[in-house]
Amino acid sequence: MILVKLGGSVITDKSRLKTFRKASCDRLCTELGQARKALAVVHGAGSFGHIEAKKHALHKGYRSDSQIQAVASVQRDVRELNLKVLGSLLDSGIRAVSVPPASAGSFSGGKLRSFSKAPFEMQLDLGLTPVSFGDVVPDRTMRFSICSGDLMMEALAKAFKPKLVVFCADVDGVFDRDPKRNPRAELITEFDESSLRSMRRTEARHADVTGSIYGKLERMLVISQHCEKCMIVNGNVPGRLRNAIAGKQVVSTLVVPG
Repeated sequence: MILVKLGGSVITDKSRLKTFRKASCDRLCTELGQARKALAVVHGAGSFGHIEAKKHALHKGYRSDSQIQAVASVQRDVRELNLKVLGSLLDSGIRAVSVPPASAGSFSGGKLRSFSKAPFEMQLDLGLTPVSFGDVVPDRTMRFSICSGDLMMEALAKAFKPKLVVFCADVDGVFDRDPKRNPRAELITEFDESSLRSMRRTEARHADVTGSIYGKLERMLVISQHCEKCMIVNGNVPGRLRNAIAGKQVVSTLVVPG
């Protein structure tokens, strides 16, 4: 199986509320249509989730009744994005179906406490492509919390042991410095535990409700232990995803365990 994450920064404009980048999503889905193996897709919430979730501190759980309307609104908005992604996938010939995180996992303290692969496995057995996403989910202790797309990627990687895991980001991979602010930043072509230890543990300047880049990389390292190959590619570069799933060498960061 191939497991692919369509980053929220690629399929949406994260700086503008509910702004879908349809051309980018359509192109990526067309490239995914070249896959010749079973496929599962996860997409980020981007500007359909993070802006309002951060405004109302939904990642911190229940604080007041004033948050409840935001819980409902964010759930509606991320499903709107999910329908748009499903539309792009279906238009590309991929038989995609939606599997929300709460249909497979239970959450407590902002963490995934149990996960059933069955809702995904049943779709895959039918020859369908399950599509999950970042979402606001019920939480036993916090009443609600955020399940990130990356958390779903980790759960699916552990459950299905995919041959290939690809994260589509808005940069070429992991850099030694912020490539958007430092032209001298160099791509780290192979990232492992020692690479993580050498990074300064801090929240990203524009960290969203799913956490810092450090935390995301920690999760990718865990994922790399449950698949044959885990990589980060630039989803904004045409052909990069298509070539990655075809097994061709591409500009990327390979995430390796150990």
